[in-house]
Amino acid sequence: MNLTRKLRTGAALTAVAALALTACGNGGDDATNADGDIELTFHTWLPTQDQWPDLVAAFEEENPGVAITFTRDEDYGAFMTSLDNSILADEVPDIYGIQVGASFDDYAEYAMPVEDYAADWIDGLSDTAREQTTTTDGVEAGVPVLMAGMQYYLYNQTLMDELGLDLPTDYDSLVEVSQAARDAGYSPFAMGAADAWHDADFFVAISNQFGEGGDVYRAAAGEIPWESPSLVEAATVWQNLFTDGVFQDGATTTDTYPSARDDYFLAGRSIAMPTGSWHVGAALTTSPEVPGTEVEGDEIGMAEFPVVGERDAGPTSGVDFALALSADLEGDKLDAAAAFAEFMAVGTGQQLWVNTLQGFPAATGVEVELADGESELGLASVDLVTESLARSEYPRKLSVPGRDSLENDLGIVLQNIAGGADPAEELATLN
Repeated sequence: MNLTRKLRTGAALTAVAALALTACGNGGDDATNADGDIELTFHTWLPTQDQWPDLVAAFEEENPGVAITFTRDEDYGAFMTSLDNSILADEVPDIYGIQVGASFDDYAEYAMPVEDYAADWIDGLSDTAREQTTTTDGVEAGVPVLMAGMQYYLYNQTLMDELGLDLPTDYDSLVEVSQAARDAGYSPFAMGAADAWHDADFFVAISNQFGEGGDVYRAAAGEIPWESPSLVEAATVWQNLFTDGVFQDGATTTDTYPSARDDYFLAGRSIAMPTGSWHVGAALTTSPEVPGTEVEGDEIGMAEFPVVGERDAGPTSGVDFALALSADLEGDKLDAAAAFAEFMAVGTGQQLWVNTLQGFPAATGVEVELADGESELGLASVDLVTESLARSEYPRKLSVPGRDSLENDLGIVLQNIAGGADPAEELATLN
């Protein structure tokens, strides 16, 4: 079934009338605003509200006569629901964010092939990134912009120094540090386990530390059962992170954003927060998140989550954000949208955005530029993430044609396991 047919069978139909898009119709040269500018609609979950003004100002300076209506959902799940609704209403945004993974092919169905508008510059992006934004039919349907990896964590070095704690290096020290934080009245690692995507990302990363590595991808492809020994071991350790108190009480009802971040870590209530490489910017003085919070002035760092299995498999990595252009675009609107995609992927926008540390460049030859005066810990955190992503061997997302719900299904299974369900029995439901 294609995406439209699947969505028409669900509850998403009830929200069609409440579309948030401030869009004019896709299409030809007459789609301009009152000032005569070519108007494009851009619906996404990234960039953030803090990052967007600088990006659009730079783009419009380089491309006078183009105006972009920006609509953003902070939560990725909410964005996907909004995008589903816009597709059902036949109002696909001119430009929309798209993420790699099991559902990529479904959303790529409404995107214009990259070769139709980016042939002159697409070679400036890494081959690995481009492979991940190619459908199973071999069509490049999205432009990769940012790369990211799992599993890292932010930590409050100032708070840990006050408590006399060192960074954990293995499972035993992870439990010891977490218990010490609890004894001192703080939460340990503030995990947003209410998010299926975070649970799945975390599990995929640690699963490669068991057996010979890579069994999670083989299980996803149906080559081995999900209750294979290495995956049961990984799921058991996942469960232990909750029962041994590494994650805070109530973790399965805490979302990553904003709760784990704002209510725990930035509120100074927890020593650390598991997250992706895109959050390393919080360790820098330029972070827009830290000022005005309880941890303003504290030293913040980022580290890889300790190895909890038999081997150090390194972080997972992949395209975290890509752009898709509506297949309905033509004429001047298509030219303007193509200019925006180029700007974000290999132009000024790529440099501006990666400098915020939202992600790492998909373009070859681009490096993060940091402001002068950064702390040693901030610089070391960026170096750690850069180096660890460079040695990453395993993909972050599970991509299985026809199983676009796999990430969510896996997330629910992991939530059940976190709540005490038998790991082998729960994993077997994914076969």
